Amino acid sequence: MSTGAFGEKVKTSLPSARSTAPLAGLAAASARRPAMQRAGMQDSDAARAMVFAVIARIEGYLDEETHALDKSLKFDFKTSNDRKSQGLLDLNQALRRLQKSDVNADLQLRLATFREKLSVNLRKIRLHLDAVKEIAAMLSDAIQNAESDGTYTRNIGPYRNAP
Repeated sequence: MSTGAFGEKVKTSLPSARSTAPLAGLAAASARRPAMQRAGMQDSDAARAMVFAVIARIEGYLDEETHALDKSLKFDFKTSNDRKSQGLLDLNQALRRLQKSDVNADLQLRLATFREKLSVNLRKIRLHLDAVKEIAAMLSDAIQNAESDGTYTRNIGPYRNAP
């Protein structure tokens, strides 16, 4: 089969109406899209539901991290921090969809419980970091004492002149 015959076969197998039909459908769909987007953005129930879903997801991350801080030493804090950062970004985007009038008592209560979980997680992280700092300081002191012969150490106190 030659390329000329193949080209003619392709041309004859494609109806001309098929090429204009998608354009008509696309035009109709684009005409409807702005109205649907406006309705979606105005829907306060959907915006609140999205905020609730994002908060629930972040709370799952917080619960997992808090539990790991209590029980396990093997926990990937980098991954956990990345997930919480992504959750915060998603929460900010979801909150932008809300109008001030969309904030009701249920959402305020949900945000208050979310703040409480965040504060518990923050206390656990601070406690963990303080313990890490204390251990690092002890190790640093031990290394300095092991490497030092006392030549440049200044003696302070009643034993200043002791050998």
